[in-house]
Amino acid sequence: MNKLFWVKAKLLFSDKQTKLIVYVTLFVSAFITSVGLFLYDNYKDILDNELNQPHNELLQINLDVTNRAFREADEHAVKVSFHTNTLRYIRANPQMKQESAALLSSYLNTIAFDEDVHSVYVLDVRNKQLVSSGTAGSLDWANFPDQSWQPWVEPMRTKPLLIKRRTLGTEDNTVPTELISLLRPIIADGEFLGIVMVNVDYDRFFSKIYTQLKTPQYIFSLEGDLIYPKLKTEVPLEELYKAIDWLGVRPFGEVKLEGQSYLGNQAFSDMTGWRWVSFIPLEQLLKNVKMIRDIIFLLSLASIIVGTAAIFIYNFAAFKPIKRIRQLIAAKAPASSGSDLHDLEAVVQKLLKEFDSRSSVAERSLPELRSKYVQDVLEGRIGSKELQEKWEAYFAQWSHEPIVAAAVSINRYLEWSETYNEEDQLLLQYALMNVMSELMEPKWRVHCVPLDKENLMLAIQSKEVGLPGLESSVQEDLNAMTQTVMKYLRMSLSVGIGQAVESVSGLASSFEEAKIALANRLYEGYDKTIRYGEVKERDRLRDADAEVWKSEIIGSLDSADITLCRQVLERWAQWIREHPAAPDSVYTFVDGIIEDGTRIMMARGIRKPAELDNYTEHRLKMMDLDDVQELLIYTAEAVVSGTQIHKSTKEYQLARRIIGFIEEHLHEPIGLQDIAEFVNLSTSSVSSLFKMETGFTIYEYLTKTRIDHACKLLSTTDLKIADIAVQVGYQNENSFIRSFRKLKSVTPGKYREANKQGEFPS
Repeated sequence: MNKLFWVKAKLLFSDKQTKLIVYVTLFVSAFITSVGLFLYDNYKDILDNELNQPHNELLQINLDVTNRAFREADEHAVKVSFHTNTLRYIRANPQMKQESAALLSSYLNTIAFDEDVHSVYVLDVRNKQLVSSGTAGSLDWANFPDQSWQPWVEPMRTKPLLIKRRTLGTEDNTVPTELISLLRPIIADGEFLGIVMVNVDYDRFFSKIYTQLKTPQYIFSLEGDLIYPKLKTEVPLEELYKAIDWLGVRPFGEVKLEGQSYLGNQAFSDMTGWRWVSFIPLEQLLKNVKMIRDIIFLLSLASIIVGTAAIFIYNFAAFKPIKRIRQLIAAKAPASSGSDLHDLEAVVQKLLKEFDSRSSVAERSLPELRSKYVQDVLEGRIGSKELQEKWEAYFAQWSHEPIVAAAVSINRYLEWSETYNEEDQLLLQYALMNVMSELMEPKWRVHCVPLDKENLMLAIQSKEVGLPGLESSVQEDLNAMTQTVMKYLRMSLSVGIGQAVESVSGLASSFEEAKIALANRLYEGYDKTIRYGEVKERDRLRDADAEVWKSEIIGSLDSADITLCRQVLERWAQWIREHPAAPDSVYTFVDGIIEDGTRIMMARGIRKPAELDNYTEHRLKMMDLDDVQELLIYTAEAVVSGTQIHKSTKEYQLARRIIGFIEEHLHEPIGLQDIAEFVNLSTSSVSSLFKMETGFTIYEYLTKTRIDHACKLLSTTDLKIADIAVQVGYQNENSFIRSFRKLKSVTPGKYREANKQGEFPS
């Protein structure tokens, strides 16, 4: 430190005038700052109290609304837990289980008619079975599609009430259903026997709360889980959790969310334990008072500047003689600008380092930007002007040569993924993209875009200008790439290649062609690289053929003969090979067969095979025909083995008697009442039993049987359509025609005409 600085400081602060200037400056600035802070805090306290009252009242109103709704659901649960049908079902022996379940299900259905109630379950804890308002019989827990409630069974042994938010998944990939589930134990003679679960529809439940104020409301459970809202919150959850932790149990207080000031209000439900919170933004409300506070702070700063300026002027006047003496003494010393140059060099180096750092960050983020851009192009989310601008920005090293899209898929992904944990799977998929890029790099420009766990897309451009046979060259190099990946990464890949397009604007059409080519893996098998130009155009599977094969396959399942099932499925696979249809239509047909098989398994209480645990239509479309056939055989074996056991039951025998009665009296105008009298049961019991055993309602089965018999008569006789209608139990020809067209998609006359021309198999 320069000694002159200390000399100056000592001389200045030994002077009374300088001391006075310093003390006045510090006092004035401190006084102004204190007044500003006091006024700001006082105004905020008044504002917080005034804002809190209406929002706290709204939270309390909403809390009371939800508590009232929960009490209604709880009343349903308590009534069910003490109902005689519930206790009869819980205590029923295996022979009486289904009969008692049917009675209980009917009772539960009356509760489920409440528009707020989604469904009601009764769980038999000892036998691990359940009855729901949507089923007509008792099902094993393992066979019930809804599984998310199982972790709460054990806690219910010690809890009188449990309220949980959960998501009910679907098998057909539709939007899942959000539920609020209320659970009550079933206890008799001090023994825990089961659980009543009332599932309330989430959207209807929360549609009753008041939202007149524009501030967002949030609901958290006792465990801290977010209950409401269902969709993405306006601020990150991490920020919300910090805010409610800071609030503790106080009714309101000021919090920070993403650096912004909010007034947090909260209330607690004594029934559910839920925490209701709302946050009121204070930035706009405090805008004026902050401006006044800032002005006061500026005045304080101005007073410090004025004081500092006064000290500087005084210092300049007092030390002017000393500075002149120093200049005279140093007049003969050599001047040097080295320090100035050194400082300039340091500044330049710092700027260069910052530029280099920013450039490296941009380079690392470029692949993600490219992937997002390509996905926008594929989905048509980008206009032509933006498309060209981003292409030139993100793909500056690419030329104007044609571009080819390739669809790459990991074969038998589930089987492959089971050998690795999730972290290793991600590592191997990252390695796959790098290996593909490295192998293709000498000859091609390549960018990989991950689509999902087992599929990705390649955008490929030749580095050679005007390369002839572009698609063939790409196919040759991709073939070599798949073999290398199999050798080193143990991944089996199938690849579809689209046709070359002139610019990135046609990339979406090239990729659609690549997916069509990849779908022909169904016939070509795995480990193949297929060009769109090699794929033959195929018609969709005809509805008539699909109907014939479906009837034969489902019929073989009902026969309970596994040998027959295998033979039918082998003939079907051979027929598909000999008459290849568009792959999508074949996959759709197979998905329908598996869906029917699953429905039969559920209806008959048959456990699904392990091969169907992770089944989805998306996974089905990744299979070749051999694997598709094998999956159908697994499904058939499960249905047949379960049916063989099931055939000995009284319910199955009764269903067969009903079927026999229908076939014997097909020509008569029989109805549900006639069938119920034949088997000496009520109409509701007959309907429930038949639906559970066959998967069809009696009306559906009767109609199907009549139309199938009508098809035989149309194919083998020259009877008039009116006469055929009478022979299959229709008293009105128009009713027969409507039913026939609804089931077969053609009129009886057109069916007979097409059959004569060989368009419909007889």
